[in-house]
Amino acid sequence: MYYPEEVIEDVRIRNDIVEVASSYIKLERKGRRYFALCPFHGEKTASFCIEPTKQFFYCFGCNKGGSVIHFIMDIENLEFVDALKFLADRAGITLPEPNDNREKEKTRIRKKILEANKEAARFFFSNLASSSGVEAQGYLKKRNLTEKAIKQFGIGFALQEKDALTNYLLNKGMSKGLLLDAGLSTETKDGYLIDRFRGRIMFPIFDIRGNTIGFGGRALGDIQPKYLNSPDTLAFNKRRELYGLNYARLSKSKKLLIVEGYLDVISLHQGGIDYAVASLGTALTQSQAWLLKKYADEVIFCYDSDTAGQAATLRGLEILEKSGCNVRVLLLPDGKDPDEYIKNNGSEKFKNLVERAISLLEYKIKVQQRKHNVDNIDDKIKLLNSIAEVLAEHDNEVEIELYTEAYAEQYGISRDSLEKEINKVRNNQKQNSGKYIQNRSNYSMGNRQPSITSVDPRYGELEYILLLTLCNENRLYQTVSQSYGLDDFKDSGAKLVARKVYERLSENKSCVLGELLNELDSQQAAYMVRLSETKCKLDDCEKAVEQIINKLLLYTLEEEQKLTFERIKNEQDGDIRKELAVEFSERAEKIAELKRFA
Repeated sequence: MYYPEEVIEDVRIRNDIVEVASSYIKLERKGRRYFALCPFHGEKTASFCIEPTKQFFYCFGCNKGGSVIHFIMDIENLEFVDALKFLADRAGITLPEPNDNREKEKTRIRKKILEANKEAARFFFSNLASSSGVEAQGYLKKRNLTEKAIKQFGIGFALQEKDALTNYLLNKGMSKGLLLDAGLSTETKDGYLIDRFRGRIMFPIFDIRGNTIGFGGRALGDIQPKYLNSPDTLAFNKRRELYGLNYARLSKSKKLLIVEGYLDVISLHQGGIDYAVASLGTALTQSQAWLLKKYADEVIFCYDSDTAGQAATLRGLEILEKSGCNVRVLLLPDGKDPDEYIKNNGSEKFKNLVERAISLLEYKIKVQQRKHNVDNIDDKIKLLNSIAEVLAEHDNEVEIELYTEAYAEQYGISRDSLEKEINKVRNNQKQNSGKYIQNRSNYSMGNRQPSITSVDPRYGELEYILLLTLCNENRLYQTVSQSYGLDDFKDSGAKLVARKVYERLSENKSCVLGELLNELDSQQAAYMVRLSETKCKLDDCEKAVEQIINKLLLYTLEEEQKLTFERIKNEQDGDIRKELAVEFSERAEKIAELKRFA
């Protein structure tokens, strides 16, 4: 363990799982639980459940589950320690120095990478102003970028020479290993270091604190690829960053405009639209959606209108919708990107377009309208059926009614006909998922295998349930430990968990499931959460514990009885056979007695 248990528990307690999860997904309260569409697998019926009193989550669809730390590990794709740091930062907790040398080394390297990036940014910036940067200067001038914008965003130029930056940084005393770790240099087959970025306009990528965490490079001429980003490093993960957010988060506007390119962001900020950001790559990620929701009341999507852009927009909108963001879509005329539009029409006209951005629902329908030719009856029917499907999935009844009326009038059909199609779609969805919805709270895994594959088929589940009951009722520890000690556990995984539980309780420390989950791997945590949700709804815990222990002891005696029977059959010595027979008879009485109570 990298940090003391009490530190981990403090982080867990100060990060309410409902608050954390609601930053990523749209939660709906039903009774004492919260439900949502699972962010870890595609679904149309909410099967992701949070137990606020126990502070854990579980998905009945994909079997993921665990504490708030496991949630962050899964949704942010982080290791345990990084997830802990993430949540500590969120809660304003200063973590102590880790007692693990590997973690200390990672922290040291990250600081060095940031230093190397800072020097690289200075080098690129000075190159742009030199005689070597004339072509790059001309390109930026053609894009109408001002000196102020170039300076604000730290735009620079990577020289064409293969090792200009590498030699510059080596002369600054930086090691070859650091340049590779930072992704600033690459190694040739013969072990020679060369620059990753050459002949490119360079855009430093900043985190919200203003640290240079990576770079994006735009090629001049026919170099491929056209855009090249830094690789993932200990300081940079492009899936978790938004270009320009360090400035956009300071905007007085309560919205964020998400676009595709570096130059789009810079042109928009230059034109007074200081709330623009860009995803680092076409596809928006869940982590980026969380950032958007964190810093804005409203998110406006403005990707390219080509086929790839439309597909990326729909994927991004789905992620934002799941995250509970208020989303609109800005459609630019003639397939222009924001940079081109502002260049040709000015920023004021662009601001007017922002105000007229359409709703998510309207955009989904526009996508369907583009696919169909309404002059053709068959296509018109397909379009109206598609519109019915889009409206059926929407949850705002007022909007549904208004749009139903508008589209029925637009396509010359009765409102009643379109409403019937909407209801038909909804009924089909209910029929497909109704049985699942009705049984969700008492969900049975049926023939599904548990998340961990090594659970003993006879003892494992019962031993885990026994431990879960102990987590709920710590007062039963003496009863359980005296009847079923650590050495009695047959399942290897359950035995490891039992050691943690028994150790805590023997020292008069409390042991709750939410805390215990932090010490388990994701699969084992998910398995225990599943059992807690489906097999531990016990009215009388004392009676349940007694029955479980009796059943476990019964199984043990039955196995011993089988072995004794085999020994009797194979034993040649008459006296030993008599002793075994007595042993067999006494054990048979114990088995009969246990069967009456098990």
